[in-house]
Amino acid sequence: MFTFLELHPPALVVFVLIVAFIMPTVAHFKRKLCGPVACVALLFALAGSIHFAQIASVGRVISYAAGGWEAPFGIEILINPLSGFMLLTISFVTLAILIYSVSSLESEIPPNAIGWYYTVFLLLVASMMGMAMTNDMFNMYVFIEVTGISACALVLSKNTKLATEASFKYLLLATVGSGFVLFGITLTYLVTGHLNITFIAAEFTSIIPQYPFLSWTILSFFLVGFGIKSALFPLHVWLPDAHSSAPTTSSAVLSGLVVKAYIVALIKFYFIMFGFELLNEIYFRHLILIMASAAIIGGSLFAFVQLNLKRRLAYSSVAGIGYIFLGIGLGGATGLAAGILHIFNHAVMKACLFMAAGAIYRQTGHKQVNTLQGIAYEMPITMGAFSIAALSMVGLPLFSGFITKWHLALGSIEAGMPLFVGLIVLSGLLNASYFFPVIWQAFFDIDAHKPRTFSLDKIPVSMSVSMILLALAVLYFGISPEIPLSLAMKAAGMLLQ
Repeated sequence: MFTFLELHPPALVVFVLIVAFIMPTVAHFKRKLCGPVACVALLFALAGSIHFAQIASVGRVISYAAGGWEAPFGIEILINPLSGFMLLTISFVTLAILIYSVSSLESEIPPNAIGWYYTVFLLLVASMMGMAMTNDMFNMYVFIEVTGISACALVLSKNTKLATEASFKYLLLATVGSGFVLFGITLTYLVTGHLNITFIAAEFTSIIPQYPFLSWTILSFFLVGFGIKSALFPLHVWLPDAHSSAPTTSSAVLSGLVVKAYIVALIKFYFIMFGFELLNEIYFRHLILIMASAAIIGGSLFAFVQLNLKRRLAYSSVAGIGYIFLGIGLGGATGLAAGILHIFNHAVMKACLFMAAGAIYRQTGHKQVNTLQGIAYEMPITMGAFSIAALSMVGLPLFSGFITKWHLALGSIEAGMPLFVGLIVLSGLLNASYFFPVIWQAFFDIDAHKPRTFSLDKIPVSMSVSMILLALAVLYFGISPEIPLSLAMKAAGMLLQ
């Protein structure tokens, strides 16, 4: 199987698509089999992604010409450190989310929609994988559109008034973002005559001196378009409603992965086609750093004032996205690697947090953060996983979030911008200000008149297993971060060469 995948990398995407389209048939005969079948499919996808990551980790690059048409005339698929890193992130986190969904979906969406939900979910997974692998701009745009439409459908699947409104808002703004991206792709094609990213990069070296203002225009279109889609502050207005109104599994995949897939596409366009030197020369990196700083501070402040737990987590995602863009703006090997690494770490942490929030609501019916006093005695597994992910978001040592913040600080010093070290420390304090009160209430704020008795979570096993899996990943990669960190370092080295 692995040999076949090396010869035909798109088979990984095609396999997930095939499983997606048979889901309604599976649901017609046995609805309860949809979740297990999807989990098995993602387990195979994870095995393939691990193999690709191993190939990328030793410096090998796989180039595949779709349909036998070589670039620049055909679509090129590339397996390199960046795509290997992203494939591994997507398959691992979505597998954990699907394990959770086996028991959670029936209580959150209409039962007759479950088969179609898994179809859309797997379609989303396949399109994100395609975005990671493709080296063609228009093919990238197709996957961007499929990802956006699938994400809107996942928000809408809850079939409530709030979900419908949030999905409509998401669709409108995603369409605006797609328009900016398409304009950027069109201008790039008009001046270079290519859609292949590698050939565009070679052409731009001679074109940029002739059209300096055009370069700024294209970069701006991409920043606004992908900024909207990835919820970069202040273009994030669709995110809180979409993430808080969607089913738990939809919130987890949207916050953990979908916004990151768009950032990876932006990284490809900026660093491969234009190069970091141009971003620095025309002060575009400084604009990115300003927006990243605003995202880190603004997202944290908005999260602090939210009483709804899922909205608090949604706004904290805005801050998390800011860390990734901070790494992009820093641009050195260490800073960029830290930004890429945070794609994985944040995906694991945020998926775990949203799953915990969904489990709390399922068992207790509570959505507000000020109603969780002593809940750790009723739900020790859920609150244990929540606490691990939350402490990691704060950036305490021995948790994976600390690795990101440590390398961002090193990247700030490497880039000659030590001011951002202070920003990172401040952001950790802000994270603590809205996560620690939740943990304190759950474990220590107990009503003396109503003594709590310890009992295990009354939620299905699959939900507990998925949260435990992600919580253990947070701990493991906080203590031993070599696997994702080495891939992120190799990806950064490839982008900056």
